Amino acid sequence: MSTVKEELTRLIERQPDDSSREEIVRELAFYVMVERGLTDSDAKRVISNEDMGRRIRSWQR
Repeated sequence: MSTVKEELTRLIERQPDDSSREEIVRELAFYVMVERGLTDSDAKRVISNEDMGRRIRSWQR
């Protein structure tokens, strides 16, 4: 099993050599958000699409 540092290092190394700091940080943030979402899903911390739709509509008021 790899460490978080090793995982993130591999992710950075896969980026093109001409990537900007902002692009790399964006990739890292995306990776972290996806991993968090998968962890939440595995732990059944999810809501239905209908509930999410209601939440979004309430923000638009």
